[in-house]
Amino acid sequence: MAMITFSENHNDFKFMAFEEGRSLASVKNPQEEALKWVYSLGAFPANHVVIIGLGSGYHISALVDLEPGIKVTVVDSRESLVPVFRAQFPELKDKVNILMASNVKDLMSSQLYHEIIEDRAFVISFRESWGQQIPLFSEFFAHLTGRTVESVKYHLAEIGINIKALFVPPQIGSRQLWSIKDVLPVVEASVISEDKKQMFRVLGELVK
Repeated sequence: MAMITFSENHNDFKFMAFEEGRSLASVKNPQEEALKWVYSLGAFPANHVVIIGLGSGYHISALVDLEPGIKVTVVDSRESLVPVFRAQFPELKDKVNILMASNVKDLMSSQLYHEIIEDRAFVISFRESWGQQIPLFSEFFAHLTGRTVESVKYHLAEIGINIKALFVPPQIGSRQLWSIKDVLPVVEASVISEDKKQMFRVLGELVK
């Protein structure tokens, strides 16, 4: 596990988080960086926002300030960040849920994963907070946005398609990430209703 350290940010008397010496937010002006990030997101398409990466927490605080009515969940793997975040932003105690997951299996078996599906949550990332966790957090993002084989299976099961019972070409099944074009043959071979199949066909046309 990478080493997490903290140093005082003299601009606002809060602490900055570092992973192996690399800052997990802007050292010069984390508040400005956080605001620019939130504004860059535009309008949120869902009331539940899932953010991958806790870091120093300034981006979380800025998002809640600008969008106070949304439900916020943060996914991270570095438990030592949590108590410092809670101490620095006590006003977010009841507004921000934090899920710690050390691997994809932990993530997908959590209640959060089911809530994301039910809420059609908006999954976003603050890459400045990822530090040494880029490979792991990239996996988290792919699973939470339904682009891996495992998450595609989960989503299809929700509409009655058992992908395990269908033939998946080896060249597709071996890929880490799936596209709508990969999913279409599986959908066409299923026994779901025509209106559900048509939904996937339309999506396939849109991405040509």
